[in-house]
Amino acid sequence: MPLLGDHQQENAATAIAALTALRRKGWRISEADIRDGFAELNWPGRMEELGRRPLVIADGAHNGDSARRLREGLVKYFDFRKAVLVVGVSADKNVEDIASELTPLATRVVLTKSRHMRAADPSKIADAFRRPDIILETTGSVKEALDRALEAASEEDLVCITGSLFVVGEAIEAVKRVPVETY
Repeated sequence: MPLLGDHQQENAATAIAALTALRRKGWRISEADIRDGFAELNWPGRMEELGRRPLVIADGAHNGDSARRLREGLVKYFDFRKAVLVVGVSADKNVEDIASELTPLATRVVLTKSRHMRAADPSKIADAFRRPDIILETTGSVKEALDRALEAASEEDLVCITGSLFVVGEAIEAVKRVPVETY
């Protein structure tokens, strides 16, 4: 399966169990159908690699549990020296839970907001990410935040864009307009 993360393996096992139950009820789903479906699986914004040197990963983790899973996956699957986070959240999210899971990875956090009307003001979520060992800055756009993160990161570092699928979508858009070295 092309998706990274233990949680994605759990999701895949659940999907296979559901497909197996449907097969028992008479649905015509072959093993090849299941295999082909997983081989073609693509889920943008879920631990998606957007670049290398620095490593750029986008994941729409938007709550404490998904942020924990993201952190675990980054540590398990990628090799990096330090992490620069680009984070923007919707105003109705528990930013403290997200911050508590992700700040142990970070040396720098660039807070931003998407263009979506539910986006939280970066200055209003800054306290959740404030730590003595983290450089913290705020920006008014995802593109600006991504540019600042890439400027701050070395080739051995990780830039992780997260906190909202809206932020991740805008980051993907920005990367496609302004190429990030991918290989």
